[in-house]
Amino acid sequence: MLRLRTLLFLGASVSQLPAIEYARAAGYRVAAVDGDPNAIGFPYADVAEAVDFTDVDRVAAFGARLGVNGVLAISSDRAVVPAAAIAAALGLPGIGVDVAERFANKAVMRRRLAEAGIPQPRSRVLTSTEGVEASLAALGKPLVLKPADSGGQRGLFMVDTAAEIRAHLPETLALSRSGQAVLEVYMDGVELNGLLAVRGGESTLLTLSDRLRPTGIGFGVGWIHSFPSSLPEATLDEARDVAVAAVRALGLRDGIAFPQLIATAAGVRVVEVAARIAAGQMADLVSFGTGISLFDIAITQALGDEVPDWMVTPQFVRPTVIRFLTASPGVLPVGTVSSVGGLDAVRESPGVLSANLYFGAGATIRPVQVDADRSGYVIATASTPSKALGLADRAAAKLVVSVQDAVAPSRERPPRRRALRVLSAALVGAIVLGTALAFVLTEGAKLRQGPIAGARVDKHFSPSCRCPQDVAHIAFRLLRRRRITFQIVDAAGRPVTTFVHDRLLSAGLKRFVWRGRSALGRVLANGVYRPEVIFAALHRTLVLPNPIQLDTTPPRLEHKSARAGGRRLLLQYVYDEPAHALVLVDGKRAELTRSSIPSGQLDHEPAPAGHDHHIRRSRPGPFNDHGPNFGTRVLARRADEELRTAGVAWLFDHHIEQLAREQEVPDHRVEHLVAKLEDTGHLWEKFGALRGHWAVGLAGRER
Repeated sequence: MLRLRTLLFLGASVSQLPAIEYARAAGYRVAAVDGDPNAIGFPYADVAEAVDFTDVDRVAAFGARLGVNGVLAISSDRAVVPAAAIAAALGLPGIGVDVAERFANKAVMRRRLAEAGIPQPRSRVLTSTEGVEASLAALGKPLVLKPADSGGQRGLFMVDTAAEIRAHLPETLALSRSGQAVLEVYMDGVELNGLLAVRGGESTLLTLSDRLRPTGIGFGVGWIHSFPSSLPEATLDEARDVAVAAVRALGLRDGIAFPQLIATAAGVRVVEVAARIAAGQMADLVSFGTGISLFDIAITQALGDEVPDWMVTPQFVRPTVIRFLTASPGVLPVGTVSSVGGLDAVRESPGVLSANLYFGAGATIRPVQVDADRSGYVIATASTPSKALGLADRAAAKLVVSVQDAVAPSRERPPRRRALRVLSAALVGAIVLGTALAFVLTEGAKLRQGPIAGARVDKHFSPSCRCPQDVAHIAFRLLRRRRITFQIVDAAGRPVTTFVHDRLLSAGLKRFVWRGRSALGRVLANGVYRPEVIFAALHRTLVLPNPIQLDTTPPRLEHKSARAGGRRLLLQYVYDEPAHALVLVDGKRAELTRSSIPSGQLDHEPAPAGHDHHIRRSRPGPFNDHGPNFGTRVLARRADEELRTAGVAWLFDHHIEQLAREQEVPDHRVEHLVAKLEDTGHLWEKFGALRGHWAVGLAGRER
């Protein structure tokens, strides 16, 4: 019987939903807890419990009953400390409660960073209105007031006077679990989001992206994320060094770190650091921009497995921008939503990689002031981040949202912009003006259909796998007779092969098959490729959804071991990349793991004597989808009614290859190979290799 490893997610809101879906698709058993009994992620979990994850004892008991193997806090500051405590209570891998506290409480974080000499804004901690005047005199102005341990920009205010601090402090303290507020100097400059993978105390920088914010009461909300950063290399090098030093000072040894930085005229400063995957679609930004999966890293570390180098190495660098959809000063109307339309048109727009909404009819859209007021997003790519932002804005303008009534903001405070913020205001104003202009230009075309529909693209394939995924299938429906060019481009946008060049095609379904070769027939390098349809007469280029991952390298087996006892067979394996495990009985599939992880084990109870038991390792496609079936096959034949622990040994790949060479067996037509294993009296065992893939065998001592 195959046992799937179980992951426990703290929270099942829209922020955790992508990770929950990812884990399910990767083959893990998913458990989730959330204080909301109607949490959106509950239907996607295998097991769900309506309990607040801050109730550590109840959640730990729930996890113990399920036998969970890992605990995850995804995109939630509030879950970081409980996750560490629950993992410790269950004896599972975690970052440690003390370390979690340093990241989750900004007052503790500020003290620790100050002790380590990390550059950051000057600050004071307030627990009441006592000492407000002294803090104001020591820090100067303008200032930012925030809860010590909250998130999502809740309770965040820009203040200049003692009266303003006193007016807002009760709300800020009410949002702090520890009853503390941090008052700190406002820093003007370009804000950066960093994401680092920390392994054994060593940090690897994954991305640095610009974080743009609106003016007004929502000044703390990131409404545009832009990768790569626009800052000079020297500044980015400084930002990396500051981020790495901050993470080291806070004591994180294994996990994902999310530092937020400000590049000021005086140098890079730390705003704050989180020990989790960032919210706000940052996992998508990293995936689309580099090919790195933050969910893979987080899951691997939660299970206590080693994160290999390939998992933190960019496959490419692609300019990517996230434009969040918000009300004022964004493009959405304020009020109760009566109807929504145009999302398909947004998704089919040039350069758009992904788009979604967080609301539907009946929801309320408010002016942006906290992260929760972001109502959706458009992710786009182009040759530069600025061009990608333009494409995202033009796509967003195609959204049609009707509201029934206006909603006033919950707190009104006229924006205060001093001379030091004039440039920021001008920049954001130009963006809003550009968005409005794009809206006007596309208003007449908003309700018209695009030139194609029903696009379907295979996400991954391997020309060398000799399996159903050895070609990439691409299909779309041309809605009208048009002259098009259809081609495949690489990650840099360079055409690698052209199927149709400037030809007039009739309306209807168009199907193409790509075998991973260039126009000259050369097999292309591994990487990400995209299909494009060019409509020269319309001055449009449509990038079809789902970038295609071309992959020809099989996984490498780094470690294997076996134990047998009674009627059970336990195989343990470690590969250099994710792979599925397939159990074959008499040549037929008995079990296939949904998991595609670099290491694991199979706990299998064989059928009665006389059956052959094959345990096959097959590599998944990129992003852990089921993919090409190639890699090492393992065949174990029962010696009698049970496999004995004594004398069990592995016959490694090179032994099989050596025997094959001696017998002059063609490597592309191996059907069966008989080998003798000289190991404490073992008799011969039969090994099979299919379609050129060598077998690794398990031999058992005869009675």
